[in-house]
Amino acid sequence: MSFNFFDLIYLLLVLTGIVILIENRLERILYLIALQGLLLVFPVFQVHSLGDFHAWTLVAMILIFKTTLTPYVLHWSVKKSKMSVHTQPRFGFLATFFFFIIGLIASLFIVNGLGELPQGVDKIGVIYVFLLIYLGLITFIARTHWIVLICGFIMIENGTFLLTLILQKGLPFGIEFGAFIDALLVIVASAAL
Repeated sequence: MSFNFFDLIYLLLVLTGIVILIENRLERILYLIALQGLLLVFPVFQVHSLGDFHAWTLVAMILIFKTTLTPYVLHWSVKKSKMSVHTQPRFGFLATFFFFIIGLIASLFIVNGLGELPQGVDKIGVIYVFLLIYLGLITFIARTHWIVLICGFIMIENGTFLLTLILQKGLPFGIEFGAFIDALLVIVASAAL
């Protein structure tokens, strides 16, 4: 397995997930969710060419929904409802680290059990994607603040988007658009709350 640019992007996605999991300031969490959305642009070109119209449509949807609109609406919701800018986890860092190690081991077993991966995708990238999904689950479980719970759901959705993108090249546009409908529902839910 060789380390390439896309592996670095997947590593950065996982690192933003880890920081979101342990960060206690809402504003920083929202900036990290926006950064995570921006990082999703690069894997699109791992499986699609630069001249592909479908790829540029995905990039536009990522930049509109995941990088701009979702963090903006969540930030607006925090300001509008005058919430506390600090969050409190349900349990401490040691328990969170223990759960992360369990997820890392499970991700290694799952990826080793996978068959042949598409050309240009290596196992380390898929491990990072499974870890991102798992970090979203941990965030959803470990945190109590509803904005951070939504951010955990967004991380799960980001990981699911990446997994379908890299394991099934050329997904129908409707399936990928459905992933962004989830982001739109998050926006509507937070605006309502």
